[in-house]
Amino acid sequence: MARDRNRLRDFQEALAMRLRQAAELPQRQSRLAVQVGDRGFLLNLDDVSEVSPVGSVTPVPLTQPWFLGVTNVRGTLYAVTDFALWLGLHLTSDIAAKRLILLGQRLGKVRAGLIVTRVVGLRLLDEMRAGETPLTRAWESAAWVDRDGTSWTEVDLERLASDAEFLQVVR
Repeated sequence: MARDRNRLRDFQEALAMRLRQAAELPQRQSRLAVQVGDRGFLLNLDDVSEVSPVGSVTPVPLTQPWFLGVTNVRGTLYAVTDFALWLGLHLTSDIAAKRLILLGQRLGKVRAGLIVTRVVGLRLLDEMRAGETPLTRAWESAAWVDRDGTSWTEVDLERLASDAEFLQVVR
C-alpha cells in the first residue's frame, strides 16, 4: 500500500515538473495552410470555425461571379466566396479537394465562407523564415517560406472580412 502511494506521489511530482517545463517553453504558433489556385496561404486557426467539403450553395442573382451564393450550415447562413476567383487566380479542376473554410465567431457578425482549392495542413511559423514577397493587399499580414522553399502568404481574416472589395458582392 505504501509502495503504491509512493508511486502515485512520484508520478504526480513528475507530471507537475513536466507541466512547469512545458509552461516555460515558448508557444509554437501554427497556421492552417491552404492552396488557392497555385498560391499558398496561411490562416490563423483562431479565425476559422470549420473546414468542410463544399456542400450545396444557393446562388444569389445579380452578384459578382466570385460570390457563389449562400449555404446553410446547421441553421446559420454563410455567404460563400470562391477565393481563387476573387483573387483572379488559376483554378484547378480537382473539385473533390476543394474545401469550405468558415470564418470563426471571433470575427463578430461576419458569416462568410471561403472556398479554397485544397487544405494542405498545419504549418508551424517557427519552422519558416520571413519571405521576400511584397505584400500588396491590406489583408496580407506576412510572407513566409517553408523548409521546402514554398512561399506562403499569411491572411488576416479579420481585415479580409472588412475589405470593401470583398464585401462588394453586388454587380
